[in-house]
Amino acid sequence: MKSERNLLNKMVSRIGFWSAILTTVWTIWFIVAFGYYMSSLPSEWPGIEAFAASFEPIPYIAWVIPCLLLALTFPVMISCIYFYASDDKKLWSLLGLVFAAMYGAILATNYWLLLTVVRESILSGYTEGLEWFVIGSPHSITNTIEGIGYGFMGLAAIFVSQVFGGNRLEIWLQRLFIVNGVAGIAGVILGGLGIIMATMVSLTVWCVTFPVATAMVTVLFKRARGVTA
Repeated sequence: MKSERNLLNKMVSRIGFWSAILTTVWTIWFIVAFGYYMSSLPSEWPGIEAFAASFEPIPYIAWVIPCLLLALTFPVMISCIYFYASDDKKLWSLLGLVFAAMYGAILATNYWLLLTVVRESILSGYTEGLEWFVIGSPHSITNTIEGIGYGFMGLAAIFVSQVFGGNRLEIWLQRLFIVNGVAGIAGVILGGLGIIMATMVSLTVWCVTFPVATAMVTVLFKRARGVTA
C-alpha cells in the first residue's frame, strides 16, 4: 500500500512539474504573440471585409496555438494540485479542478474553431456572417465565449489558492492565485459592461501573476517530491 502511494506521488509530481512548465511556456508565448498581433490591428474595428483583406495568418496562428495548448495543460496542472492537496483541503482543490475542466472544455473548442473554421474562411474569401466569430469584432460570439472561459479559470485559481498556505512558497502561491483569479474575473465582468480600460488593467495583472504562479508550481512539485527534469 505504501509503495503504491509512493508511486502515485511520484507520478503526480512528475506530471505536475511538466504540466506547470508547459503552462508557463504557453502563457509567455501567448503574451508575446498576442501583444504583437494586437499592435498590428487598427484601433477601431474596420469591418469584416477590411479585416479579411489585411489578414495575416502567421501572427494570427501564433497567438491562437498557445491559447489552445494552455486550455489542455492548465486542467492537468490543477488535477495534480488536487492530488497534492491535504485531505482537509481536498474540497477546495476539487472545486478548482471542476472550473479548470470547464475552462479547458470551453476554450479548447473555441480556439480550435478560431484556428480552423475562422482562419480557413478568411483565407478562402468567405466572410459572410464571419463578423460574429472573429476575435476583435464588437459582435464576436467567440470573444464572449473566451470571456466565460477565463472567468472559469479565475474561479479555478481562487479555489485552488486555498490549498496553499504552509511555507513561504505556498503563501506566495496563495496570494498570486487569488490576485490572478480576482483580476481574471474582474476583467470578464468589466469587459461585459464595456469598461475597456479597466479590462486592460485586469489583463495586465493576469499577464504578470499567472506565469509567475505557474512557474512557482514547478518549484512546488520539484521541491515537495524531489522531481528532477
